[in-house]
Amino acid sequence: MDHHGVLFLCLCLVTSQSRTVEASEETLLWMKRMETATRSRSLTSFAELIHGLECRLLNASFGGHNLTLQTNTIQTLAFKLGCDFTGLSLSSAALGRVPQAPAQHAMQFPAELTRDACRTHQRELRLICIYFSTTHFFQDGPSRVGAGPFLRASQKDINSSLLNNYVLGAQLGHGHVHNLSEPVNISFWHNQSLEGYMVTCVFWKEGASKQHWGVWSPEGCRTEQPSPSQVLCRCTHLTYFAVLMQLSPAPVPAELLAPLTYISLVGCSISIVASLLTVLLHFYARRQSDSITRIHMNLHASVLFLNVAFLLSPVLAMPPVPGSACTALAAILHYSLLSCLTWMAIEGFNLYLLLGRVYNVYIRRYVLKLCAVGWGVPASLVLLLVAVKSSVYGPYVIPLSNSQGNSTGFQNMSM
Repeated sequence: MDHHGVLFLCLCLVTSQSRTVEASEETLLWMKRMETATRSRSLTSFAELIHGLECRLLNASFGGHNLTLQTNTIQTLAFKLGCDFTGLSLSSAALGRVPQAPAQHAMQFPAELTRDACRTHQRELRLICIYFSTTHFFQDGPSRVGAGPFLRASQKDINSSLLNNYVLGAQLGHGHVHNLSEPVNISFWHNQSLEGYMVTCVFWKEGASKQHWGVWSPEGCRTEQPSPSQVLCRCTHLTYFAVLMQLSPAPVPAELLAPLTYISLVGCSISIVASLLTVLLHFYARRQSDSITRIHMNLHASVLFLNVAFLLSPVLAMPPVPGSACTALAAILHYSLLSCLTWMAIEGFNLYLLLGRVYNVYIRRYVLKLCAVGWGVPASLVLLLVAVKSSVYGPYVIPLSNSQGNSTGFQNMSM
């Protein structure tokens, strides 16, 4: 090779390295801009910032098989893949963790990942991974940067939070990977035991909300806990993943479930029989009753209604029964409880009239008005709640703990 060929080869090598450095610096500057934007009142949306980072990683030119960039709260990786891809395992321990990251995480990609892409594109594929140790970019709240540091991690429960504030994302080229037969495994570790918390693997579902740029959804992900401090997410698609963590109620000892069930059954049955006999004897006597007796009968009817709904709730909360039946019974149970409390308040009000205002107490259609309050007000409250947020009614899982301290779940009653 002559001197001109050597000079040309060196020039190409220098140019290639220069492009790699420029692409890396541009991507790194964008990552720093994202971190700065979370602390300022920028008009750039979260979606624009993240999509801009994805585009730069997918189009970046670099030598070798991978590129790694890192800031205080963001870590990005880009890999060149071929159709002979046999799988890939990434661990924060091997990659070097983000400075503010409190615990470890890992991602495992199956060999099936590139199968569909290789059928249509025979060229080189690009896999990018973006790790966030902050929740500023993924909020079920306003989608503008600077809107506030508070995280609404779940549209069902605003008191939920993300485990370690981790959000792990992956994308293969410009397409969408979904319906994998062999799932992507994402592992999250915490430095303490997660017992006492309800953990759920979720992914960021972009465009699922009209008000915000995305919401957390558990669709397509299965949650497992191989150890008390580890959560394993098995998902059939690629996107941004996290673990939703919610403080669970204290579990009921499993050995107390049967005694508590029998006590409730016997107590409610006695109350049903007593209330039913009282109401039947009242109608059987057929005597002219005053307002006091009628108020008592309405109270007995509400107590009877409440106990019957309560005894039916464990049966209709089981999986074979349609969810609509459980939801309807839950609304009825709530209505009967409110009616019972309302009639108790009416009893107190009537007693006040008898003791405090002995003379000149006459209210036209007094009992009819009391019935409108005792039965109508609870109905209006339940109907309003159903219209505003019907999801509050449905099956409720009561966590149980056995004598060894292991937790499980038992679907017992609707609330």
